[in-house]
Amino acid sequence: MASFPSFAALVASLLLSSSLVAVGGSASVRTGDAEGRNRQRNLSTTKFLDYKFDKDMTDHARIDRDQLAIQQALALQTSESFDNAKTIYEEGGHSKSYARLKLVADGGLPTKVKKGSAIKGKTADGVTIHGKAYEQAEEGDAVIEVQYPTDEGAAPCFVGALNLVDNEVTDGCFAKTGKITIGKTKLQYDYNVEEENLNGRTIAGFSLGAKKKMYDTEHGCAGCPYPEYAAFYDYYQDFEYADDWVKSAASGSATPFSGNGNADFSKFGFIGRGEAVKKGAAYMNTFMYVIRELRDAIDDCNVACSLECNADDTTCTQCNDEPVAAWDEAVAFYTGSLAETEGHDGGYLLYSLANKRGLNCGTHTDGQSWVNTDIFENFHQGKKHLEVRNCKGAEKNAERISQLMNVPLIQGTLRYAHKLSEHGNVERDSADLIEKHNAEGATFAAAVLPALHKCNEKAAKTVYKNMKVGKLKANYPEVKQAFESTYDCLGISCADVGGVLNDISQFFLPEATPCGSQQPFKQYTSAGGGGTLSAGAKFGIAFGSLAAVGIIAGVVAKRMNGRKEEVKDVPAPAESAVESYTAEDTGEKSII
Repeated sequence: MASFPSFAALVASLLLSSSLVAVGGSASVRTGDAEGRNRQRNLSTTKFLDYKFDKDMTDHARIDRDQLAIQQALALQTSESFDNAKTIYEEGGHSKSYARLKLVADGGLPTKVKKGSAIKGKTADGVTIHGKAYEQAEEGDAVIEVQYPTDEGAAPCFVGALNLVDNEVTDGCFAKTGKITIGKTKLQYDYNVEEENLNGRTIAGFSLGAKKKMYDTEHGCAGCPYPEYAAFYDYYQDFEYADDWVKSAASGSATPFSGNGNADFSKFGFIGRGEAVKKGAAYMNTFMYVIRELRDAIDDCNVACSLECNADDTTCTQCNDEPVAAWDEAVAFYTGSLAETEGHDGGYLLYSLANKRGLNCGTHTDGQSWVNTDIFENFHQGKKHLEVRNCKGAEKNAERISQLMNVPLIQGTLRYAHKLSEHGNVERDSADLIEKHNAEGATFAAAVLPALHKCNEKAAKTVYKNMKVGKLKANYPEVKQAFESTYDCLGISCADVGGVLNDISQFFLPEATPCGSQQPFKQYTSAGGGGTLSAGAKFGIAFGSLAAVGIIAGVVAKRMNGRKEEVKDVPAPAESAVESYTAEDTGEKSII
């Protein structure tokens, strides 16, 4: 099917840029118009691909702003900036913000304060903050930690380690001295605004807490060990494999894995190490935590309860909303707070990666990857199953999402394997560019090798041999064949993965056409007419002053797993800023 003309992309770009943007933060601390860097989707009011969040998940989604801050520090390419990136990775700045207030009065707290108790205070401008106790505090404690609220329309308190990139925002923080109110008790406090506004959710924490939340059976989760995380532990023999990858890359040292997949980052300079840090943080740490939330939702669903209880039945346990809340958190961590407002190139987490790789591999419709369309179909279906306590149905959706999340990682590995092969530009590229490609390919591979190893150890060894850190030339056909031998086991198809495109001509590159067909995407055909628009194929776009401008529509009938699925009315994205790859192509054009 021919590409839409550039006018379509222009119109869609304008539509996307006019999307309404909400400012997240704490209640009762209002600002008329926060700076652009503080703008984001509010996940209690905005649908994302028609997915409606039951509760405000803006604070969870802000983790992508920590990812952005890490990348800002890495971009300076100095030893100090890499140390700063590591500190932001460990300490955060945007998610689950809280203040550590020192009480002035002798004797400290007059009584115990339970976690979640309401606590009021004021900003330096005298505006009321409605916070809550971050943890339980005991009578006599000289310090109390107060979490900032996250409801819509408030000035934020973003500090943590963000001063390292000059990106802290203190408009919504407690004043450096003042009084807090707990119930009817007023207590004087003081604290250091720059040093004692901290964060309870960090990208490092996703990995450091994984063993307890995804593996331990005695004091961990009901469904532990979760199979996806268990595969990573079995491969790396390291419960904190993602954290060790990121920290080793930041420091330029070797990973300490007891099992497979070690990487010696002393072979890289700042360019390669930077790629390994930023991609490891997003596609290893955050990747696994999305899966954790999906599995946690299933655990919560399996708790015995009743959807309806009679008021006089003391033996009846009313079902709560914890399964849906955990599922919503998975969606928030998958997308982040920035992706929708800036199109497929704007975000920094897994949703945006899938769209970028869809562009590179011919597996998208107007910038929206087929993987994302299918993942959001499963997000929708899984949530509906959880609402009626159909735990088995939701578990199937979780497993399907986990399978599909591997696709962009495989696409990324194949793309950089091709760049490093004789079929790419490796003989002409600079040493810095080859190092960059090696680091990117190695990190994509590291994020999917455990799943590959679980299916076929030989295939995993082949991919690692070609893509490991310091391997500056790859045998692309060998890597491609190794991956393709595992697709059935991984639960994906040739059509999911596609091929590797020349980004300018949109023709497939040598040896890089999709598997399973003599002709690229033979199983995909253009389709006319109507058909039902799938829930996951729509963008929740606020049109603003461009409401009269129509959505550019294209219809593609996609066959996967034996079924046809209509995908239409998908707006084209803004112009992509992803790195172009223009090695000599085959002359075989993809569907797009």
